Amino acid sequence: MMRVVAVSRATPRWQQMHGRPVFTSIVRQKLEGPLHFGPDGPASNETANHTEQVLAFSAEHYDHWSTIFGIERSAWDWCHWGENLTVSGLDENWLRIGDILRIGATAVFQVTAPRSPCFKLAWRIGQPDQVLRSLTESGWIGFYLKMIAPGWVAAGDPILREQPYPDSLTVGDLARLLIDAKSDNIDALQRALATPALGSQAAGTIRHRVSQLRDGRRGRRERWQGWRPFTVSAVTEEACAIRSFHLRPCDGGTVPPYRAGQFLAVRLPPEAGGAVRCWSLSDYDEEDGDGYRLTIKRTVPDGASAWMHRFAEPGVQLMLRAPAGRFVLERGSFFRAVLISAGIGMTPLLAMLKAHAARGPQAPPLLWLHCTRSGRTHSLRGEIDRLIAANPNFRQMITYSAPDPHDRLGVDYHHAGRLTPATLTALVTAPQRIAPFGRSIELGGEHSDFYLCGPPDFETMVRAVLAAAGVAPANIRTESFGATAARALTEPVVESAQVQFRRSGANGQWRAEQDLTLLEFAEQLGLAPEFGCRMGNCQSCETAILEGAVVYDPDPVASAAPGRVLLCCARPKTALLVLDL
Repeated sequence: MMRVVAVSRATPRWQQMHGRPVFTSIVRQKLEGPLHFGPDGPASNETANHTEQVLAFSAEHYDHWSTIFGIERSAWDWCHWGENLTVSGLDENWLRIGDILRIGATAVFQVTAPRSPCFKLAWRIGQPDQVLRSLTESGWIGFYLKMIAPGWVAAGDPILREQPYPDSLTVGDLARLLIDAKSDNIDALQRALATPALGSQAAGTIRHRVSQLRDGRRGRRERWQGWRPFTVSAVTEEACAIRSFHLRPCDGGTVPPYRAGQFLAVRLPPEAGGAVRCWSLSDYDEEDGDGYRLTIKRTVPDGASAWMHRFAEPGVQLMLRAPAGRFVLERGSFFRAVLISAGIGMTPLLAMLKAHAARGPQAPPLLWLHCTRSGRTHSLRGEIDRLIAANPNFRQMITYSAPDPHDRLGVDYHHAGRLTPATLTALVTAPQRIAPFGRSIELGGEHSDFYLCGPPDFETMVRAVLAAAGVAPANIRTESFGATAARALTEPVVESAQVQFRRSGANGQWRAEQDLTLLEFAEQLGLAPEFGCRMGNCQSCETAILEGAVVYDPDPVASAAPGRVLLCCARPKTALLVLDL
């Protein structure tokens, strides 16, 4: 028989978890007597941050999990797992999203989603966080309910189940789909997103997964290998010593999409010394486009940026590698995005701003802090201002360290002087409101995703301020890459080499005329090595050399460990090369 065993309401409190205070309503006690469930759930119920109205958990699971974890059953009273309703006779592996549960005389609920267990549940039941996955895989984790009709509910009340959507996913199947990190089936996730009665929290999680998968595919779809010729199609003056260069492929084809924040490796013509430089993409398109835009500041009089400003006119040809880099916007995040830039460091962040705005009305809030000398050096301001103004949840603060007399305080910029640690702390730690699942909740400003780009001393200062404010290191993203000069190879280079990838069993004949790096050659054979920057900076493609030797072109920014190779910028030096991949 399906019935109610116990009821409880949520009352958030501060709890010490793993040595730190956490505001949570996970600790609950069953109530004596009936409890009224109104349009917003249980009377006087107040969750800490969850947006779903009612959480239910099966009484039968108490016996199961206490046995699995070796815990005395008497140690767990009803509602110990943090539920509003302890119920009997219901199993998540046959209960479906959208099912109607009539409880007692008048109360009616609808099943909306599986519970999303977090570290607070593991703490409550005295287990390590690692058990959360096995809990979810079992399906026996509880489920959320939406109020359809109010009423009083008490222990012993019968439960009647109706099934208006017999083809919907079961609660257990949806729970397993949400944690299946290996699945890249976007269609299955989209079908789940279309499930009638799906709860806002589960829907938000699915959208997060879909965004992650789509952006992951953007980094690999239709990538070209080696160098591809592009021509400069247009040049635009953006600010003092700053120009945008619009590049289109010489073959007239489309160019693959990229993730906001990535860069292009550009090889200048032989008359410019064949230098290779990395410049951030300053634009963003959701789909394939016909070209790319680089916004470059002229730095030293005789460097690559100076050559671009003097000679890269329409019609000039440059060689490009496909977009790369790990400094990218996490578009599936539920948290506020905070962009912090100085000078020309704004270029990858402008792409991030555009990608964040492309999420539409569901995009979390965004704050952009930009520092530059004056209005003369403030590039692409019109594009940025229009995007900020078009999105009510976006705002920016502009700092001019040396404003010109005609720069207008409160119009062109908001603060004169350098960005100080005190000002930065006040801005980023101020309370913020987000609505990840429809319900607005308040969080401290440190609970944001931070993206930094600027000179090294600026980034060092910002990092120190964020760390002191309690921002988790994983929530601070930066990227820097040095200038990489091409050089005439003094080491012997083979015309062809037999390259074997030992662990995968793949092998093939590498040929010098194809000009493929070992990473590109591995991808051509169907392998998918880890990679990030593709310029020898992030070291994610580092692999052991089992036999043979390599030569680098260009030189990597960071060196590989002895006996290992950075695949992204290496080529065979010997006729036989065996790699541990």
